[in-house]
Formats: sequence, structure tokens, C-alpha cells
Amino acid sequence: MEQAMIPIRVSRLSDWKIYGSQWGHLRSTLDRCGVFFCRAGEVELEIDNTPYIIKPGDICFYVASALVRVLRVGGEIDGVVVEVDVDYILPISNKVLNVQDILFMRDHPCITLTDAQCRYVDKLLELYMRRIKQVGSSKCRSLKVELIKAGGQALFYELLMIYYTNRPMHPVQRTQKDIIFQRFIVDLFNHYRAEREVLFYAERQNLSARYFSSVVKEKSGRSVLQWIIQMVISEAKQLLECSELSIKEIAVRLNFCTQSFFGKYFKQYVGMSPKEYRERSFYPRKEVVFDNQ
Repeated sequence: MEQAMIPIRVSRLSDWKIYGSQWGHLRSTLDRCGVFFCRAGEVELEIDNTPYIIKPGDICFYVASALVRVLRVGGEIDGVVVEVDVDYILPISNKVLNVQDILFMRDHPCITLTDAQCRYVDKLLELYMRRIKQVGSSKCRSLKVELIKAGGQALFYELLMIYYTNRPMHPVQRTQKDIIFQRFIVDLFNHYRAEREVLFYAERQNLSARYFSSVVKEKSGRSVLQWIIQMVISEAKQLLECSELSIKEIAVRLNFCTQSFFGKYFKQYVGMSPKEYRERSFYPRKEVVFDNQ
């Protein structure tokens, strides 16, 4: 109950060794974004089927709905993982990022820090982790939680500043179309389980389905339906791989009228049935590789 009040979780990369993680284990969930900061050792990740090797001094961002897999951990690993709830981070990011920024970061998630930046980020994270540990006591707890939320916002902006310093982009003024797309993303995260029709999302903004669809396509390069399908299929894959829910229970959770309809929908976009996906997956079920063992 108390932990649910805090939309930010911080853990050490070295703690992965006690997670009992499996090869190809999905790290992300649909309602979280995350940042990996590597201090020592090496981590091989796959984000939406693209491999990345995170080395000391690297930071890697992943956005909500991305499928993140831990493939290999090398050396004496040390670093920090920060995960935040998407409901917390979206309003913050929408204040300073436009559509092009978000999509650019999604396609280019990793940066290498300078030595000075490493020391600065390390200090920020240590101070923030110390603050989180102080929340345990009930005295002034509400104030401490608000401090953590405010500190998380400041930390996010610091990391964004470093990211765009290392990967400079030409500034683009946010337009009304950017706002339409950003509102769509917020609505999508809140309603994709129950609503899979374009008209629903268009009417949320008092727009025609045709104009709304053209804006989303123009700003993101994807259609509204492609965004909806990605969200539904991403959660279905995560539930099939990482949960003990039956296929029927997953169909109910994703608001499909029958298990059969869910199976047809899944097979149409994945190329195999939910049962086949769960049995085969794309990776053998074995432990994450730790090179130093």
C-alpha cells in the first residue's frame, strides 16, 4: 500500500543476480518507463528486437510499451535501474518534449556519458536512492513522498538535459498537432484494453476520425490502429511469457469477448497462436548468462 504511493522504483544492476531471471526475460511492463545506468561490467539488452550493449558510462532509456529483454550480464556488474510509472512521467515529459523528441529517443535509446557526466549522474542517483530509503518511517511520510516525486521530476529533467546535450537536435516548436498526438498517447495508455476503435480516441478530442488519423500518421509515421495493436500485442506477449494467467484469463483482461477471438487477433499480428507463443516463445527458458561465473 505504501509503496504504491511512490511512482518511482530504483534498484541496483547487481541485484539482478538474485531475481532468478531467465534468458530473454521481459524487463519492462506497459505502464512503466525506465533508465539503465551502468557503472561497471556490461549488460546486453534487446529493446523491441534491437540489441544494445550497455557498458560503463552508458545510459539507456526505454519507453512504455517497449519489449525489453536482458540477454547477458558480463563482469562484476554495477549500476542503477530507475523505473517510473507512465501516469507519473507522461505529464512531466509533455511539458518539455514534442513528438519528434519522443520518437527520436525511442529509436536512439542509448548514450555514452563523459567522465564528468558520469560523476554527476552517479551523485544524483545516490542522493535520490538515499532519499527513497528515508520514506520508511511514518513521521512526515506524506511530505517525504512528495519530495521524492518532485526529486524524480528534477532527476528526469537532468537526464534529459544530458541526453540532448550528447545527442543534439534542432529545436522544433510544439504545434497543435503535437498536442493532439500527445493526448492520444495518454488516452491510449488509459483505454487500450477496453477501446480498440479509432473513433473512440478521435471523439475524446472532439475531432473527426479522418482528421485525427491523419494527424497521428503525420506526427508518428504510424496509423492509430498500428499504435493500438502494438499496445494490445505487447501486453499479450508479456502476460504470456511472464505471468501464470491462463490464455482465457489474458483474453478477459484485454477485453476480448472470447478466447477464440483473442487467439485469432493474436495470430493475425504475431503469426502464431497464444498457446504456440507461450510454449515456444522466442528464447529458450534458461538463466541469464553471467560471464563472470
